[in-house]
Amino acid sequence: MTSCPASVASASNRAVRRPLEGYKVIEACSYISGPFCAQMLADLGAEVIKVEPPSGDPYRNFGHSWEGVGTVWTNSNRDKKSVMLDLKSPDDLSRFKSLLSSADIYIENWRPHVSASLGLSFDQLSQLNPRLVQLSITGFGPDGELAKEPAFDALIQGRTGLLSYEAAGGTPRTTNTFLADKVAAVFAAQMALAGLIERETTQQAVHLETSMLDIMSYYNFPDMFHNQTFVEDDAAVTLAPQPVLATKDGYLVLSPVSGKQLSRTLDAVGRPEWKEEIKQIADRKKMTHTFFQRIAEPLKQKTTAEWLERFRELDVPAGPVNEPRDHLTDPQVIHNELYSELDTPAGRVRAIRYPARFNGQLLKPRSPAPGLGASNRDVFED
Repeated sequence: MTSCPASVASASNRAVRRPLEGYKVIEACSYISGPFCAQMLADLGAEVIKVEPPSGDPYRNFGHSWEGVGTVWTNSNRDKKSVMLDLKSPDDLSRFKSLLSSADIYIENWRPHVSASLGLSFDQLSQLNPRLVQLSITGFGPDGELAKEPAFDALIQGRTGLLSYEAAGGTPRTTNTFLADKVAAVFAAQMALAGLIERETTQQAVHLETSMLDIMSYYNFPDMFHNQTFVEDDAAVTLAPQPVLATKDGYLVLSPVSGKQLSRTLDAVGRPEWKEEIKQIADRKKMTHTFFQRIAEPLKQKTTAEWLERFRELDVPAGPVNEPRDHLTDPQVIHNELYSELDTPAGRVRAIRYPARFNGQLLKPRSPAPGLGASNRDVFED
């Protein structure tokens, strides 16, 4: 399926008032967690200057690429300036410190020992800039036996129990998305904003230290650890089924959670006579599995579109199983103006806006990911 044209970023969009206008962020990060965090701050209006080594952020060349440009990197580095500095060079290190001296937020995701080895510890930087909010993102924390270990998305998913939990008794496998990296970025952006508030309250520099291990543990806990919430609870893990159900021409997902919704689902598939039998099953888990097993066969008799219309009529929570390309043409996605298009030397790129409205205003993308060192002259001449 071909996608409909996305809206094109315009001058009027660039003029929209953004809440972080006037704030300067220095990002010395690679991969996804730090860069995606900084992109969120850029979407909110901050000036973000990305500092890269002469070889560039390693993720520039990771995974799928178009005309030599890595797409994952492109999607995590919009609306930034790029300066190229060799921090092993005394002159470039001095330039880097000059950027930090006037920054509001400094984000780095190096291993814990790297900053100190460059003379960039928080103690040193807070003397250089008493109003600096430094956000340090590591894999496992600033200390402990794993502090110096490399950390990647799948390693964090495995260590926090997510892979085992998702397997539900089967063979563990990672997700096909960099979940830990992206969740870390979201929490890190939240921490950076809290750091600005703390700075204004105390009138002192703030050092925020977090790790992907800490963040994913926090993220997983509300539902994944429901059987470990009460310390003496030794019951077996219970998982609510989230089945994907086949239709005549594809798949759909159903999420009836109340008795009324379960009842209306059986009405929708033309099997109201099953209600009493299913209601008599005392074990909740068994009852839920029986319910979905029963409705699986009737669902194969009609198309996804036909079933979605029927479920909508009866107010049963249901949705399609879209391919990513189909998502782009979803009527609600188009209505929400989630995607825009931006010009780049390699061709037009699709970019997603920040997921909030500010007094009705959409914060759409303004500029594509920068070329390596593209802003050196502008930044250092300023």
